[in-house]
Amino acid sequence: MTFHRLASCLLLCSLFLLAAPLRASDVFTHISPESDRDQRTIYFRDLLQLALEKTRDSFGDYELRAAAPMNRIRLRQVLQTNLYPNLFAVDTPQPDSGEALDYVRFPVELGILGYRICFVSPQQAKAIAGVTRFEQLKSFQNVQGRGWQDAAILRAAGLQVQEVDSYERLFKLVARGRADLFCRGANELFTELDLHRDLPGLTVEQHIALHYPFLHLFYTYKGNQEGIRRIQAGLKLAWQDGSLQQLWLRYFKPSLDQARLHERLLFELPNPLLNGIDFDYRPYLYNPLTSRFGAP
Repeated sequence: MTFHRLASCLLLCSLFLLAAPLRASDVFTHISPESDRDQRTIYFRDLLQLALEKTRDSFGDYELRAAAPMNRIRLRQVLQTNLYPNLFAVDTPQPDSGEALDYVRFPVELGILGYRICFVSPQQAKAIAGVTRFEQLKSFQNVQGRGWQDAAILRAAGLQVQEVDSYERLFKLVARGRADLFCRGANELFTELDLHRDLPGLTVEQHIALHYPFLHLFYTYKGNQEGIRRIQAGLKLAWQDGSLQQLWLRYFKPSLDQARLHERLLFELPNPLLNGIDFDYRPYLYNPLTSRFGAP
C-alpha cells in the first residue's frame, strides 16, 4: 500500500469514528421541572453533568437528555420500567423499590435538605412564633407533596400532615391559610419564595427549624450498572478535586445565609426510613452550623 493510500485510509477511518453514534449506554437522561417555576431539578442536572464530565476520559463521550416532566409517583413508575435510557432521578431511599431499582452511593445534596424552615400561614404566624417546645407543633397542620418521605417522617414524629398531588398547590394552601406549615429545605425555601412573589400571604416563619437525617440519591433502573459506576466515580472525583463543593456552594450558600439556622430554635427529629442504606454517607455531609464539609 502506498503512502497516499494509507493516509487516505486513516483519514476515512478517523471520519467514521467521529461520525459513529454513541452507544445506548452513553446516553443519559435527567429529570425535568414539574412546572415553569420549579427550580429543584437544575442542581441535579448540573451535578449529573459534572459527574459525566469528570469521567469523559475514562468512560468516553456521552449525551445528556431531558425526560418529560412528571410528579414523584409517576417518576418511580417510569424508573421501574426503564422507559428512558440511563434515567438518573433524584429520590429519597425507597424501602419498597424491590428489585427494579438501584442507586448511586453518594448523597447528592450533602444532607442539607434535612434542615427545614417553613412557610407559615398568616393566620398562624404569631402562634408558631411563640412555640418553645416541639410538642406545641403537634397542634398545627403541615402540608407536603404526595409520596414525599417528609410526610412519613413528620407523621412519625407526631405531627399532622396533609399530602397534596400538585407542587404549586402546596404554596397556595399555606398562603391562603388552609394549611399552617409547609416546611422546605433551608436551601430551597428562599428560591421558592422569590418564584412565588405573586402569591399574596406567602410568609416565611422566622423562629423555628427542624432537622432530620435526610438523603437524596441518584436512582436508576437496576440494569444500568455501567451508568451507576460512571456517575459514582464522577461524583467522587468531583468531591476529591473540590468542584462538587464549589457547585453546591453556588446553588445553596446564599439561601443558607438567609435561613439563619444558628439563630433559630432547632428541633431534632429521627428518620426511621434510613434503615438499610448500605454505604457511609456521613463523610460527605455539610454542617451549616459549623460551615464545614465532611464534618459532624
